[in-house]
Amino acid sequence: MLRTLLPVLLCGLLAPNAMAASLAGMTLPDSYPVEGQTLVLNGIGLRTLTIFHIKAYVAGLYLVRPSHDAREILRSAESKVVILKFIRAASKERVETQYRAGEAANCGHGECAPSDQADFEKLIAAAPAVKPGDTFTYIFTNRRVRVFANDRVMGDFADRDLAYRLLSGFIGDHPPSADLRRQLLGLPEQ
Repeated sequence: MLRTLLPVLLCGLLAPNAMAASLAGMTLPDSYPVEGQTLVLNGIGLRTLTIFHIKAYVAGLYLVRPSHDAREILRSAESKVVILKFIRAASKERVETQYRAGEAANCGHGECAPSDQADFEKLIAAAPAVKPGDTFTYIFTNRRVRVFANDRVMGDFADRDLAYRLLSGFIGDHPPSADLRRQLLGLPEQ
């Protein structure tokens, strides 16, 4: 029996690592399954806060096929995933503050539909405090966005505009930082 198991065990040890990218001590998988598809890691980036560059989280963008074009990604009906892996702890109030800052940057000019507000408020209400190693996962399909804190559902919204706005908050015209946007899009440093 050991003789038949040995090749299987060796193959498992020699198989490519399932973790593709590490940054700031956090590792993200090289792919993510969504509705029967396998999305690939398009880019991985680091979100820092303040002028002191405090490391907040590592983010990864997963797509059906790699792309550097934010507008094409945002327009696409294909599934997309954003994973945040937290480096630093943050209170529920701090998490809410960051969501509201993103909302102000991306909807502050009357660009967002008022109908999105109720779903956005539900998402904020469900957002927990985070500790190092926690994850938020945003799964975007052509019909909805599902948001998880670790493995717990924070929200499941059949709201295509909200999905667009959340994804745009990472790779659109007003991301948390230009460096994070560039890294998620897999673009070279400027």
